[in-house]
Amino acid sequence: MKIIAYSVRKDELQYFEKFAEQFGIEYATTSKDLNAETVKLAEGFDAVSSYTSSEELNDVWEPLSKMGISYFTVRTAGYDGIDIEKAKSFGIKISNVPQYSPSAIAEFAVALSLATLRKIPLCLSRAKNQNFSVNNLMGRELNTMTIGIIGTGHIGLTTAKVFKAFGAKIIAYDTFENESAREILEYKSLDEVFAESDLISLHIPLTPENRHIINAESISKMKDGVIIINTARGGHVNSEDLRDALVNGKVAAAGLDVFEHEKSLIRKDLSGKIIEDSVYRDLANLPNVIITPHVAFNTDVAVQNMVKMSTENLISFKNAGTTDNEITK
Repeated sequence: MKIIAYSVRKDELQYFEKFAEQFGIEYATTSKDLNAETVKLAEGFDAVSSYTSSEELNDVWEPLSKMGISYFTVRTAGYDGIDIEKAKSFGIKISNVPQYSPSAIAEFAVALSLATLRKIPLCLSRAKNQNFSVNNLMGRELNTMTIGIIGTGHIGLTTAKVFKAFGAKIIAYDTFENESAREILEYKSLDEVFAESDLISLHIPLTPENRHIINAESISKMKDGVIIINTARGGHVNSEDLRDALVNGKVAAAGLDVFEHEKSLIRKDLSGKIIEDSVYRDLANLPNVIITPHVAFNTDVAVQNMVKMSTENLISFKNAGTTDNEITK
């Protein structure tokens, strides 16, 4: 089986080599993103792997079909940019990797929470500048807080368990309640989670229905001084509304590993350049905001699993016609 993998980072290469040998397949890799221009590189291959799930992928289904390629996988859990019905209309079967490492995201969400609660970036900045005063560095303790988890799938539930280990009270909202989760959390309505939480952490896939679930209206229902953590998708948060709430003090702090308009930013070194997005600039310059470059997933375990599981998906497509992780069923 011959597979071409797009958007391959240097840290992934060792795993493509490892699993090519382990599964007896041939892998070709490129750092280029898959789009209408680069799809031509897939000629002669049996299947395609991509890290990104941007809307640009919807321009490649027809040319892939004409090449005789019908197996496709994303090496991520999210696939919100993909037009599933359009892909199916060209006979393309698509899979994702829904459980590459819930712990990677969960641990990072809690790390962002601790960094905001204990003002770690300010502490580091002061120490670096030999300022050892403690003024305005008073933090908060998780064991005194109510944590609101929005989305209790694999990642959300793992996150809840980690927060629970710190002694926090956990409440949650999900459209599909998990009975086993009730051992560590209490399900509430979405408005109740907004109203009762000291810190809200997002763990849901992006859909048209939950886009901008965090906006001026929902923020108005929250406690004064709430903290918002987003390691899910940038589109869950109306960035302008969050900025305004951070400035006026309604939201005390935010930890953001994803940003609503991050497409022009992620996986690029923009050091020394002026970013045109004024809302991003506002957020990045606020002392009560921590922004990280969409790296919550990025652990050795997670990256290896993303490559391994996506490879297994494609092999299963070829051998069985489907896979447990198929999203085009």
